[in-house]
Amino acid sequence: MDLLTLFGAIFGTAAIATGFWLEGGDFTSLLQAEALVVVLGGTLGAVMIQNTWARFFDGVKQLALAFSKPKQVDRANLALLLEWGDQAKVNGLLAFESIDSNGIDAFAKRGLDLLANGVPTPVLEDALRRELDAYERNRMAAAKIWQQAGGYAPTFGILGAVLGLIHVTGHILEPASLGRGIAAAFTATLYGLGLANLIFLPLYGKIKAQVDSELRFRRLYFDGLLAISRKESPQTIETRLAGDIRERSAELLG
Repeated sequence: MDLLTLFGAIFGTAAIATGFWLEGGDFTSLLQAEALVVVLGGTLGAVMIQNTWARFFDGVKQLALAFSKPKQVDRANLALLLEWGDQAKVNGLLAFESIDSNGIDAFAKRGLDLLANGVPTPVLEDALRRELDAYERNRMAAAKIWQQAGGYAPTFGILGAVLGLIHVTGHILEPASLGRGIAAAFTATLYGLGLANLIFLPLYGKIKAQVDSELRFRRLYFDGLLAISRKESPQTIETRLAGDIRERSAELLG
């Protein structure tokens, strides 16, 4: 589990709260249920309008990705591909019919099944590329609901502030409550900006990074399985993919 997402949200919120406290702010003035209802409710409604039910719920489910560790693209993956290359060289592609699929990634298993069925290399490439494209398209479309929420939240924060100011101006002859009312009105703007820049947009960025990591992982197997289908030797496969392993591992570490 990747706790950095949770730590970042807590740290950012604490930093903002500490700055507010150092300026002499009163935390009770920030607890405005009305403002929160306007911002969250308006943002949720706008996102729902822009998406289908299936896409909306897919985006919610993808929250789990923000707390998951990215898949490692390392020498162990390459060693597995080289082992498959050895099996294909010695026993032919039919050897993959009886391979133990426990612990093998679903995308790689799909490629192995196609190899075992003897499909031509162009057909294998087309099938796996379509699967990669579909994964990226569907996952990113669902993840974008958080980007959309990040775009709408500040606007509804402003809307909440305007609604609050309308209420305040209705009591403009009551100077004692005027300042408190204006402060409460602008709390909605704070909620909108805070949720957008500390929650929604960072969540989208984290989920996008996780999808990119999964794609890098799958593309390694995509390249390796195509090389096996072309009957390249394990040495050639290693030469072709070793540099890619170093580059992708560096990206994950970076």
